[in-house]
Amino acid sequence: MVKDLIVHSPILALFTPALPTIVTAEASNYGRGAVLTQLHEDNTERTVAFASRTLSHAERKYSTDKKEALACVGATEKWRTYLWGCAFKLCTDHSPLMTLLTTKGLGRAGYRIARWSARLLSFNYELEYKPGNQNVVADCLSRLPLLSPDGPLEDEDIVVAVITSTLTTVTKEQLQAACSACPIQQKLREFLTKRWPSYPKNLDPVLLPYFRVWDELSLLDGCVLQGTHRLLVPEELQSKLIHLAHNTHQGIVRTKRLWDLYWWPGMDSQTEALIKSCVSCQIHKTAVTCTPPL
Repeated sequence: MVKDLIVHSPILALFTPALPTIVTAEASNYGRGAVLTQLHEDNTERTVAFASRTLSHAERKYSTDKKEALACVGATEKWRTYLWGCAFKLCTDHSPLMTLLTTKGLGRAGYRIARWSARLLSFNYELEYKPGNQNVVADCLSRLPLLSPDGPLEDEDIVVAVITSTLTTVTKEQLQAACSACPIQQKLREFLTKRWPSYPKNLDPVLLPYFRVWDELSLLDGCVLQGTHRLLVPEELQSKLIHLAHNTHQGIVRTKRLWDLYWWPGMDSQTEALIKSCVSCQIHKTAVTCTPPL
């Protein structure tokens, strides 16, 4: 008898992957609610699960757009077990989300909504507008939410990259030893202590970039300086310094701050090539920077 009542419940239905699935979400000023339903063969929409929770103190300060987007993303991720790998409709009665949570919103949505939209990319869903007078169940749940939050979406940590690098800093002794052993710097020290050739035609081609700035080069403690303070880095340490500057996966512009302290010919192109080949940077590059403006 009990088993029969569970199977033939007039309220809840068992989830069937083959049936069309619908997630409807709604947010109020103090809570959010959602309902997971499926369309059965007799064209009736039956409920699989209900969900609601109270908004945290920080979430209550969100704009209406953010609260509604939070409800949509939170409901989808809550029912990941059901929705992963199958197509479904995501319904909302907030019409701006029809742009902000789709590819039309690239470059228009704020950072928080754009980040939430990116998290929905792992789901196969179609966003659908449902007028408020048809969204009564989710609306009711958002206005009578559960009292305790079940872990606010915004409080979750997002891992951009796990830094496991074993890179260590370059000491002054290591730098001086590398400068002393560098054949290019040996030749430069010779020119700087004596005199530069009058014409570059007899120079080794690798020394031509230094000849072009010969009047900016000087010696300090056996090391070559460019300008007043930029240290010329020997070839064996150039790649390591770029990796150290990019160890936290910051962008090209910030990594190029190496220019404030160091210099060598081709430094800019070498830095750009390393960052463009960085796997973590390419994976986590935002859609806004990868997509041309509309």
